[in-house]
Amino acid sequence: MIRIWSCLLCAFSAVSLAQTPKPASSAQNKDVMIVSVAHDGSAAASGIGSDRSHTVRKVWVDPLAWLTPSGEWKKILCDDNQTEECKKFEREYWKKPHTYTVVSADGRGALVKVKKMSLGDCFGYEGEGTFFGNSISFAAVAAESDEFFRTGQSARRLGEQDATPIRKALAQVAGNRLDSIKELRVYSVQLEGQNLIVVKRALQDYANRTQFDPHQPNYDPDLSDLKSVFAIGTMKDGHFYPQHEMNIDNGNELILGTIHMKNGHDFLVTSVNDSESQDFRIYGIRNGKLTLVFSGGGSSC
Repeated sequence: MIRIWSCLLCAFSAVSLAQTPKPASSAQNKDVMIVSVAHDGSAAASGIGSDRSHTVRKVWVDPLAWLTPSGEWKKILCDDNQTEECKKFEREYWKKPHTYTVVSADGRGALVKVKKMSLGDCFGYEGEGTFFGNSISFAAVAAESDEFFRTGQSARRLGEQDATPIRKALAQVAGNRLDSIKELRVYSVQLEGQNLIVVKRALQDYANRTQFDPHQPNYDPDLSDLKSVFAIGTMKDGHFYPQHEMNIDNGNELILGTIHMKNGHDFLVTSVNDSESQDFRIYGIRNGKLTLVFSGGGSSC
């Protein structure tokens, strides 16, 4: 009889264990560190649209923010090394080796290994990394875990035939704020089912061309005075409708990449720099509208 009850108890325990839900993996419950990856020393000096090609598999990595499993962005809150808490975080995280996976559409899946990060000259952390696997053409966005992410569409640059009417439409909306339609690059971006147009002009896009060099025969003096431009909107019946406040002559804003989460959230990640500072901006869809959901990180001299 004792043996029978013992067998029944074992069987009941086995069934109970089988029916008990398994705890979620640690990656699913933890916020993940998101970083920018760029070939040109910092994310401020790169971005989609650079005319350079890169074969060296060395990149610069800059911490951007924490991302929660639900799609909320949080500041790192430790980018100036001025407190004991920051010094502890530096010892326990920044100075240790980490491997990040590219989660932006361009370069998706590449691995970026960083031995350590250190405080830079302008109170921002950065480190040199080496990437493996898929190529990173210009810049990318990477995460310490790719558990939350799926493959999605990248920002796609439009050809001249499609871009020309959009430039003219933007000029009508911007009026006197826009100095010229020269060097305006136009991209198609899809976020959570919404088709958006990004029009941008940043010094990094054209400063390395001969037209910008006064010692070259094709030098164009007009290029040296162009304003920076970054505008996100939609096109309808030949009109450009801004979906967010346009950034005109307020820092060079560059596209780092688009990232897509498994829960349906999509984000456009950019870097903004001027002569003294650099930060990151994240655009997403909230309540059906394009929203700046995060701004921060980077460095400031």
